[in-house]
Amino acid sequence: MKKKLANVFITIVAGVFMTFLIIKIMPGDPVMILANELRSSLGISEADAINRAVAMLNYDPSQPLIQQIGHFISHLIRGDLGTSIRFRTPVVDIVLSALPWTLFSAGTATILSYMVGTQIGLFVAWSKNKKMNTITEMLTSIIGSFPDYVIGFFLVSVFAVQLAWLPSRGAYASRVVVGFNVPFLWSVLIHGLLPIAAIFIVYLANWILNMRGSAMNVMHQEYIKYARARGLSNNIIRKKYVGKNARLPMITTLGTTFGMLLGGAPLIENIFSYPGLGYYLNTAIAVRDIPLMQGMFFMIIVTVVGANFIVDSLYGLLDPRLRKGK
Repeated sequence: MKKKLANVFITIVAGVFMTFLIIKIMPGDPVMILANELRSSLGISEADAINRAVAMLNYDPSQPLIQQIGHFISHLIRGDLGTSIRFRTPVVDIVLSALPWTLFSAGTATILSYMVGTQIGLFVAWSKNKKMNTITEMLTSIIGSFPDYVIGFFLVSVFAVQLAWLPSRGAYASRVVVGFNVPFLWSVLIHGLLPIAAIFIVYLANWILNMRGSAMNVMHQEYIKYARARGLSNNIIRKKYVGKNARLPMITTLGTTFGMLLGGAPLIENIFSYPGLGYYLNTAIAVRDIPLMQGMFFMIIVTVVGANFIVDSLYGLLDPRLRKGK
């Protein structure tokens, strides 16, 4: 466990370091951008504006690169990610406000697509119907080839524009009172249907194909033949032998998928103006908001590494063959 935690720490530090370097070589100077805005809005001198911009961003381009990285990491450890140039708000506050929305939309879509997709994939593989397998493979390949933002545009044009059944923008209606009440929760659910559906449809196809292939591979294993020889029912073999073992390789993919989606689906959230991590990341890139970019990239790194760590830890519990001493 200590080795795993050390690997997690090293991976996060390396990811933060690489992210800092990538953003560093991007064109544009965030200090001068913010300093010019401060000069025009406050009417202060250039030197004073630059000093204020450096203090707000926790970033001084005049420092040596190693010192800049050390300065950034020292503030990161204290939970200070700087101030957003675009929103003039601490990046930590933006991240904390956006995270629940991404957890709700991406998390729900990932879990539902996994549950439904693995069940369909298992059913198709178990049926051994060539026609059903061919049709399933064709449909899932076609749907899975479409990017999620294309599915998003299609859903908006049909259900929000043509039929006007569902809202296409925002996380909840402006007229509802934010809080734990039925109108607010219903509004959140209705506004989240289209973003969730867009992610669900694309990943559903992937889960069906992956589970179908994994189940077909398990069905040819010797322990399946042994289970049949013992006289076990098809229902028990399908659920406890084929289904359980076929899902094991899917666990790793689930962790990676969940981590990436939790890091933000910029195009999907931008289409629906959904205030999650991806929406703010897309906004930060568009306006060269360096502190906000760094904060969002940091969240992506942490969620992906964290999700893989959790999956790696759970894998030994789910698969007895990997437990020590067994």
